[in-house]
Amino acid sequence: MSKLGGEMKALARNGGGSHKTVNDRIHIVQRFSHHLRALNIQIQRVAQIKVRHIESYIHERLAQGIGKRTLHNEMASLRAVLQQAGRRQLAENERLTNNSLGLSGASRNGTREAITTEHYLHVLETARMKDPGLAAVLELARVMGLRSQEAVQSAQSLKTWKQAVERGDTRLTVVFGTKGGRPRETVILDVGAVRKALDNALAVEEGRNNRLIDKPDLKSAMNYWHGQASRIGLTGAFSPHSLRYAWAQDAIRHYLAQGLSRKEALAMVAMDLGHGDGRGRYVAQVYGLR
Repeated sequence: MSKLGGEMKALARNGGGSHKTVNDRIHIVQRFSHHLRALNIQIQRVAQIKVRHIESYIHERLAQGIGKRTLHNEMASLRAVLQQAGRRQLAENERLTNNSLGLSGASRNGTREAITTEHYLHVLETARMKDPGLAAVLELARVMGLRSQEAVQSAQSLKTWKQAVERGDTRLTVVFGTKGGRPRETVILDVGAVRKALDNALAVEEGRNNRLIDKPDLKSAMNYWHGQASRIGLTGAFSPHSLRYAWAQDAIRHYLAQGLSRKEALAMVAMDLGHGDGRGRYVAQVYGLR
């Protein structure tokens, strides 16, 4: 690794955020460093980075057909690293705004769809024949609106959730695998479906040393989940995240049926998903009923 790449990687790691955010940031700065090397731009320190270097990187990414929303995120990561290195003036340079870089007009509307009931039942049955643990993770993701990592790590919370359901609680606390390590509470939309999913998962967990995905560590478990999910049909518009899209739309209907306004329903779902009540508009754009 070049000196520049090493320095940027260290800054990316120190920038804070969830494990996924930090990991994504590291990949972005490494890609930027490789871009400069490929052009034989021989700089060794972040202090030597110039506006034209970042412009060149973004123009190349646009030419590769990378989406504007993705490049918004990449620029946010590069700015964060520059800020960490004390290059605030460069990070805030007018030539490096999203508008100046040709990144304006990007939409936050969701690019994936909520999984249909038919497709969900098909992939669930396929998963059951392939691996009961895979099926249990899939079922929990759908009935609780879990992110992939939350669902894979859910074995650690199954007994707690089952007790909460038996007590008649209306919300469940999600602790493991959450974004930024922030626990969140999610509403129980269908108590029967949640109880059934928990019973299925607990039965699998008992024979697998308290695991649903029988792998030695989180990284290999996540790789297995993503690989197998794609093979059974969770791909393209119906990626694993489409399970969460479907849950979010069910949750919006749930709150509307309780008499809440659309704005209130979106705020409640934003909190259930772990985004915070101020992200209602975001939820409407990305997950919402259209």
